Amino acid sequence: MKNNYEQIILGSSSIYRAGLLKKYIPNFLTLSPDIDETPKVKESAKDLSLRLALTKARKISVSEPDALVIGSDQVASFKGNILGKPKSYEDAYKTIMAFSNGEVIFYTGIAIIHKNKRFEESHIDVTRVVFKNFSHKMLTEYLDSEETLNTTAGVKMESKLFQKLVGEIETEDPEAIIGLPIQWLLKKLTS
Repeated sequence: MKNNYEQIILGSSSIYRAGLLKKYIPNFLTLSPDIDETPKVKESAKDLSLRLALTKARKISVSEPDALVIGSDQVASFKGNILGKPKSYEDAYKTIMAFSNGEVIFYTGIAIIHKNKRFEESHIDVTRVVFKNFSHKMLTEYLDSEETLNTTAGVKMESKLFQKLVGEIETEDPEAIIGLPIQWLLKKLTS
């Protein structure tokens, strides 16, 4: 894919974001922005996802002003509560089991900044996942199949076993659930 930027930096330590970006853009650098991701008091999941994406991109653009910096972050909301990454297998089980017959909203914020060109744009992708009434067995099959559960709410949409738990997905960008609104980004990079 031809883009209008010589150097692109992904401000993320996520191997999933980097893997998704690499499918479309083979040459980019990855830098971990190392920011505080603690939600502010009464901050919504949607606002948090955008704030974190902007903070990541802005932090790296200070030291890399000639590069296009991409910051992205994903925050899930279930019954109005912000969900993070599970701390253990048991935590993942408890979190995901609560989703049975419910819905989770994933907000994936993205910011692109080129400091020297005075360019900054941002976007939030919203993905609504409606879960089936799934069983303990279905959930443990999914959890047991994963080496790590270091994703938002323990969700790995690319897993066939996870997909068995899902009834419906509504989104503008089916790959944004991986943690990067790639379709929005590709449009911006080629415009």
